[in-house]
Amino acid sequence: MNRRALLQWGIAETGSEKRLEAELLLCYVLGTSRALLLAHDDMEATEVQIEAYQGMIMQYQSGAPLQYLLGTTDFMGLELQVTPAVLIPRFDTECLVERALQLLEPILQPTVLDICTGSGAIAIAISHYKKDAVVYAGDLSAEALRVATQNNAQCGTTVRFRQGNLLEPFSDLQGKVDLLISNPPYVTTEEMQALPEDVRQEPRMALWGGEDGLYFYRKITAAAVTQLHSGGWLAFEVGWQQGDAVRQLLTSHGFGDVKILQDWQGLDRVVCGRK
Repeated sequence: MNRRALLQWGIAETGSEKRLEAELLLCYVLGTSRALLLAHDDMEATEVQIEAYQGMIMQYQSGAPLQYLLGTTDFMGLELQVTPAVLIPRFDTECLVERALQLLEPILQPTVLDICTGSGAIAIAISHYKKDAVVYAGDLSAEALRVATQNNAQCGTTVRFRQGNLLEPFSDLQGKVDLLISNPPYVTTEEMQALPEDVRQEPRMALWGGEDGLYFYRKITAAAVTQLHSGGWLAFEVGWQQGDAVRQLLTSHGFGDVKILQDWQGLDRVVCGRK
């Protein structure tokens, strides 16, 4: 079977609307680019490649996320490794990083702390685009931190990772942080039941935010009061229905200049405030 016929089989199995995904999976199996795949689709595929591709298509159809199958994803122009140990970075989260970079722009050598870092996407992107920033990041999961550490090395960034529960590993930074940033778990108990099959493959501890989805916002906001220095910023990614609740939470803890920012779809996505 040549590559063209194999790709056509993959598209037929996944559906024409998933052509790109079928192409990317075949490129992964063949170890080639899309351009070379399409330019040389008359080349014969080996039996090993055919079996490997068929297996990946079957996994994809059964709900395995494309990014886990490929092992990588793009975030802020950076290629990051992802495994089932970490949440897959979303395009929506780039809104949070863009806001963070705006806040950090006038600050020389700012200290940044990313909580619930997962793959390290937020911390690594900040370290990459704000070269003079001193960036720390933490996560409870040792497996997630292994992925984040690999991404840090691969991207040539200088994030300092620590394992532990929320802000506990960073007591030495109390009163020294310019920006505390987080995309914490925020899916409610009710929403967990309705998640798409591919999202359910991602780690539960990176998704579930308690009954109302606000558990981690409460914990982090309360701790941020002592972690930030006067004038320091707290910035969260939020679910599209949580903007007002998180804004009120920051206000109740004495934060000023509290704003809700929308993503490219016009949905609430970022809440930030200043100590």
